[in-house]
Amino acid sequence: MSKTVAKAVHVLETLAGAPKTIAELARELGVHSSTALRMLQPLADGGLIARGPDGRYRLGLRLVELGQQVLDEMDLRAVARPHLISLADAAHATVHLAQLVDDQIVYVDKIEGAASIRTWSRIGRAMPLHTAAASKVILAGLPAEHRDRLLSTHTFTRYTEHTITDEAEFRAHLAEVARLGYATDQAEFEPLVHCIGVRIPDVTGQLAAAVSLTTVRAGADPAALKQLLGRVHDTATAIATALGRPPRKIPRTR
Repeated sequence: MSKTVAKAVHVLETLAGAPKTIAELARELGVHSSTALRMLQPLADGGLIARGPDGRYRLGLRLVELGQQVLDEMDLRAVARPHLISLADAAHATVHLAQLVDDQIVYVDKIEGAASIRTWSRIGRAMPLHTAAASKVILAGLPAEHRDRLLSTHTFTRYTEHTITDEAEFRAHLAEVARLGYATDQAEFEPLVHCIGVRIPDVTGQLAAAVSLTTVRAGADPAALKQLLGRVHDTATAIATALGRPPRKIPRTR
């Protein structure tokens, strides 16, 4: 750990005990007040600390948000795993759990299915926003300003002939995903790989997680897709219920 990072950690640990003035923090760090102020500024800019009306520094609300996100992710994976295993066993397919973490949608769990072909996905790996079923259904449920921020820096790389590479077309696609309540990946990232994703119901809007099911086959089968959708939907709802988050109605295919 670098000295700068170590001192930043020390600042946070110190402020966890009680708010401090810049002079008190400088003494704690063994530096001049002007140096301490320069060290604190990046932490304040990031919302990790805040200066109160009394001039004392205290921990910032961003830490609360990050801590809650960590707890949500840990609780989510532990609670979701038995439901993911049941879905993988019933569908004989690979199942993923995905979540929005620090402006990336990542795989937080994966249950390998019976398919002989292993997919690109790995736990902890960020997924391409414009191809994965799980990322699409999470994006479709985000507030518009948050979704716009994520898409504004995204590169719409073409992976297969089915990849959507036009941002306007992709935004229209997300509107359809929001209407239907589920998303698909029809060989858009890997040839032969087809996925269906359903967002885990959460009326608070803070979880931003989804379950997806992956199959490997030559082409999309609408009848099979409809059957799998019901299973994925039921799994997402079961996870939400186990987390104690009130499920909301998710449309099904007709």
